[in-house]
Amino acid sequence: MFEAARDVLPTVPDIEETGEGEADRDNWERFKQAYEAWTSMWRQVLAEHPRRHRELVAWAAGTDAERVICEELLGGLPWAVESALLAELARADLERFSFQVLTAQGCRMRRDGSDEQQVLDHFAADLSALTDEEQMHFRHSLNHRSATLMDMGCRAPVSWVQRAALGTWRHLLNPTQARNGYTPVHWQASTALLNDLAAQFARTAARAMPYWEPQKPSWGITPREVTWVRSMVLHIPVITEDLKAGIRPIVRDARERLNRHAGLHSRFDERSELQEILSTIERVLADPPAAFGADRGRTALGASDKVTVRDLGHVQTPVLNDYLDRHCGNDSPVEKALLSCAASGYRSSDDIDNMLRRHSTPDTVLLHLTERLRTKLGGGPSWRETWTQLVLGRETVDLALVRALPAWSALRARGEGHATAHPAVVTAVREALGTDQDAWDRFATCPATNSGPTAWLRLGDLLDAAAAGDPWPKPPSSR
Repeated sequence: MFEAARDVLPTVPDIEETGEGEADRDNWERFKQAYEAWTSMWRQVLAEHPRRHRELVAWAAGTDAERVICEELLGGLPWAVESALLAELARADLERFSFQVLTAQGCRMRRDGSDEQQVLDHFAADLSALTDEEQMHFRHSLNHRSATLMDMGCRAPVSWVQRAALGTWRHLLNPTQARNGYTPVHWQASTALLNDLAAQFARTAARAMPYWEPQKPSWGITPREVTWVRSMVLHIPVITEDLKAGIRPIVRDARERLNRHAGLHSRFDERSELQEILSTIERVLADPPAAFGADRGRTALGASDKVTVRDLGHVQTPVLNDYLDRHCGNDSPVEKALLSCAASGYRSSDDIDNMLRRHSTPDTVLLHLTERLRTKLGGGPSWRETWTQLVLGRETVDLALVRALPAWSALRARGEGHATAHPAVVTAVREALGTDQDAWDRFATCPATNSGPTAWLRLGDLLDAAAAGDPWPKPPSSR
């Protein structure tokens, strides 16, 4: 009863869009309260009896409880569901999408001028395979007197994936963000299964693309309208050019409506969320198309000329390697990836060697970047220190490269056992100052600091000034 009512009644935003009377709103509020009580009861039952999930699903088959039990297991506490049952529930949920497509096709025929009987005759074979309840819902969708409600039926597949991405499938699409209250959850399902289910959802969402239609320009926009697109592009195995062509009008429409209503948008956090969702989609579309395995999803990094050192510093090494593979032959992302080693804080010398092999001039690129470190990297003391440690941690360190390092960070670098200064730095200092005590005294008063512009002073420049008795150099430009 509750499930049937929910499928027939429009959502609150849909009621607002149709301009229907207060009676519909009151009906919806009463239904919502009753359904929440019904759902809450089953949520508690399922949470208290994790070992009886399959038994409860079997018991509820064909009853009013079936839908709510399955949806609570899938969308309420999927981490507690054993792998085989979770996969069955997810696939059964995706199978319901075909009915949404059939509904949209029927409504489009009606909107284009066909009468109800013509639609029923046209889809007679498909309708014969539906349950009595589904046939009732299909007929109901064809009888909307409101043009707006008919348009909603024409967009049924899109509405389904919009609700699923934020509701039933929200945890499956973002398993690392799932929480039980404030506590991170432990999934019974493997990462491979979760990624496979997310890819199945993404492929289903792609089937909704032909049924997307722009809303009225006068209407605002909420994250609900585009979250499903972000989920799709992050999880679908291959982003084809046809799929990109279908996504771009959605992003363009969303940006136009967002900008048009910028001054009237009621919630800043909602607007910020929309901006981030749209930016993620655009970054994925800008990246070269590439397939990925079922064991991982896609990271939205974007075009090589737009991606930043900070962006690359936030991703795991395998994701970074995949990104560089897609930009093979382009030195710019390789250089940003090298610099991201300082921003990430967990790259190793082996990672640097792997990146250097991708660069057209591996023997000189580190010197080029280090000489321009303030411009290329920026950041605070920790980034300079990490970069210095990575450079000095290599098996062989060229003297010119040591001299190009930020002086404060280089002089603080430790050798083996951390008891003494790094031997490569000691060598550079001794070669520059020799036995000239005055030069040593001058160098002891050099203006190198831990922070601020003088933190970027290069070791070699200070050594040369101390040895020659010249004025101290100015810090490198930040541009």
